Amino acid sequence: METERKDFRMFSLEERERAVELYFTTPMTTAQVVGHLGYPTRQCLERWLAMDSRYAGHMAKPIIPLETRRRAVELVLGGMQQKQAAKQLGVSVGAVHGWVRAYRKGGMAALQPKNRNSAQGNKPADSRRRPSAADDDDAEALRRRVEELELENALMREVVEVVKKTPAPTCGACRTGRRPC
Repeated sequence: METERKDFRMFSLEERERAVELYFTTPMTTAQVVGHLGYPTRQCLERWLAMDSRYAGHMAKPIIPLETRRRAVELVLGGMQQKQAAKQLGVSVGAVHGWVRAYRKGGMAALQPKNRNSAQGNKPADSRRRPSAADDDDAEALRRRVEELELENALMREVVEVVKKTPAPTCGACRTGRRPC
């Protein structure tokens, strides 16, 4: 209780309202709101949220947007360490690890956020994030990448078929590497 009273003395009502509103009106997590504003602590903000009727008194996991999840997977598959990707995106290493594992098991569909956040009521998970022009560019880039990978996959299948049909060398010299057939 002492901590709660101290929270109210340290920050004005306007500061508390600004932090809580920023959380509810953007796709930011509590940690991202704190980083953006420079105050309060994450735990303090969570206490303020718990007192807000929109939060319904439940502390739920934040819903991290699909774009952030996709970007994390992209960075890791591109060679970046999970710890670095997590730091760059402002999420936990455990979250990045889980997204990469989910992506490897079920592709992009496995990365879709589930709306477990009681603060968002019956809003779908994606509605916390505002659509932007960058989404269209990202979607187009992903479509192009999928096409590239499908072509690469088809080419590899053809190579495998050619190798299967190629007869094995008949003389011992070819296999030992002393001279070509």
